[in-house]
Amino acid sequence: MAENKCAECDKPAELKCSACKLVSYCCKDHQKKHWKSHKTLCRPFEITTTKEVGKCLVATRDLSPGDVIISELPLVYGPRPHMVEEGPVPCPGCCRLIICENSPRCPGCDFPVCHPRCPGLKDMEKHGHECLILSLREIRAINGLHDFYRQDTLLALRCLLLQKKNPKKFAQLMEMEAHLDKRGPDTEIYKQVQERTFDYLDDAFFTPLKVLQARTGKEVLQDISKETVHKICGIIDVNALEINQDAEISVLYPTAYLMEHDCLCNTVHSFDTEENGYKITVRAALPIKKGDHISTMYTHALWGTQARREHLKETKYFSCTCKRCKDPTEMGSYLSALRCLGTGVDSCDGYQLPADPTDDNTQWLCNKCDIKLTNSEVSYLINQIGEEVDHVQLSSPTVKDLDNLLSKMLTFLHPNHYHVYSVKHSLVQLYGYQQGYTPSQISDDTVLKKAAMCRELLEVTRKIDPGNSRLPLYSGVVYHELYLANMIMIKRKWDLGIKSKVKSMLAMIKECQESLSQASEVLKYETTTPAGDKLLNLIASSKREFQNWVERNKIDLTKV
Repeated sequence: MAENKCAECDKPAELKCSACKLVSYCCKDHQKKHWKSHKTLCRPFEITTTKEVGKCLVATRDLSPGDVIISELPLVYGPRPHMVEEGPVPCPGCCRLIICENSPRCPGCDFPVCHPRCPGLKDMEKHGHECLILSLREIRAINGLHDFYRQDTLLALRCLLLQKKNPKKFAQLMEMEAHLDKRGPDTEIYKQVQERTFDYLDDAFFTPLKVLQARTGKEVLQDISKETVHKICGIIDVNALEINQDAEISVLYPTAYLMEHDCLCNTVHSFDTEENGYKITVRAALPIKKGDHISTMYTHALWGTQARREHLKETKYFSCTCKRCKDPTEMGSYLSALRCLGTGVDSCDGYQLPADPTDDNTQWLCNKCDIKLTNSEVSYLINQIGEEVDHVQLSSPTVKDLDNLLSKMLTFLHPNHYHVYSVKHSLVQLYGYQQGYTPSQISDDTVLKKAAMCRELLEVTRKIDPGNSRLPLYSGVVYHELYLANMIMIKRKWDLGIKSKVKSMLAMIKECQESLSQASEVLKYETTTPAGDKLLNLIASSKREFQNWVERNKIDLTKV
């Protein structure tokens, strides 16, 4: 085998570039020295432009699941824009949610904050810079806080401040797509930006800024025009990623924003913690061939095609025609399918699917009879069911409430419909843990029902998220619940001495082992999220419990 040679000095080398594995180095100093010439080769993508999607990323070599594609820090980040009148809002310093009326104030500008000594309040990369100007306002509010302190404007303000702080970053930012042609003066979004962002900033920031600039003779911001503010708001709406890790943050990245949308995306991304500056790491979730486009997903994987396409059209200004959107069955998941709504002699056991899911006026056809529905009729029915599901889910439902809702829904919807999926996902977590349904009281039939429901959910999830890129928390929960259901049944049979059905017992034990292993695997990039960390700790505890039970009962897992 040929000896590896250092790319810098040509001497024998044992170190390899950890990102691309394509070049070797004799020492870390030479790796650093060679980076300037290597970084173009190391980067596994190129930026190109196509007529269909505009700027996008294309793989320059074959990539395997887990390979790092992008790792970068934000251009800018700030509080995720909220409708501030509707409840909690992010603290300007740390972006953790607070209730304005009950919160202390920033010592500088009087904005409601989590704590007067929040480190981010004086950090010039966070609230510090904007605070200096906002604090020049003479008005301080006691009542009507949302008219005076608007966290939903701060990210746009931080983008503007890049003009002086970091002109290079500002230039990168302004190259991003804003879709201003879809956000003209006659649109509702234009009016919202004008009233909620520009008019507020003009009064709260630009006016005192102009006074300061006149007094000092120094220009702080060159461009505070209405046109620039509208463009920045468009850039945020179209390109920002959201982070929810003990805080609610919107982030703009210099390269990751170029990943195009696909409802079956081929990447997974994770974020570092606040201490590490919210660096994003994008990895291949599926095998990516040289020349393939690198994609992410801009909407929710558990929405049906109608809902996904409508959301993308309203917020990202394009109509998705990906493989999943074109398929009436959504990759065999039937996530949007209805039961045939024929009655009387026309009733059958068929399912109704859209003839052309990418046509907003498509008909829905039964696969067994001639019953047809219009797209608007289906939309109305699904919206009505969705409202009822939301109402029940938000009212701390009991197992009985959800069971009744599920039975009702299944008269109209396919067993895999996304509204059904939502209710089933809640049910598998409640079976065995709610009053009257503790693990010791739950019936064998209900345990088996829970396990079967878990398997159904996992089958659907594998079809719409084959790379575990969008639904790892959903899958992790279900794998763990499947383990718990099996363990209840295994322990009962074991404790009763029912070991005659050795084959079925061994199958359940094997499924327990595989469920815990799969749960850990799908959650491997969720270690920095509070929900992921909590679930991983729970799975680790279950692994110890399972191992102890196996050892106590002298079971050889290698023979299972």
